[in-house]
Amino acid sequence: MIRARLLPVLPGMMILLAGCAEGPVPARPDVRQVEVLGRIWTVSSVPERPNAFVASRDNNNLDPFGRPAALRTPQAVKALETATGCKVVPGRIWQDTTAQYHADMACPG
Repeated sequence: MIRARLLPVLPGMMILLAGCAEGPVPARPDVRQVEVLGRIWTVSSVPERPNAFVASRDNNNLDPFGRPAALRTPQAVKALETATGCKVVPGRIWQDTTAQYHADMACPG
């Protein structure tokens, strides 16, 4: 009974849904993973800003018996420079509230 009532409406709904198709998918930023002091860091570019990158460290699956603690900022600098081949511009690296490090990089060429 319900199918019989929906049958006349179905072509109109299909036309409406076809108009809801997604637009072009934005390009995914370049993402690389590097290891620094036994921790995996994910480094990605910021598409809106040239020579800007973001680094985030894995949480080691909250393993209490993992590698000893080490300062994160020096690790972030090493991860950013290893992944990009660029140098962090002094004074242009900062950490946000989600523990991601944002940095402006000086890249050769």
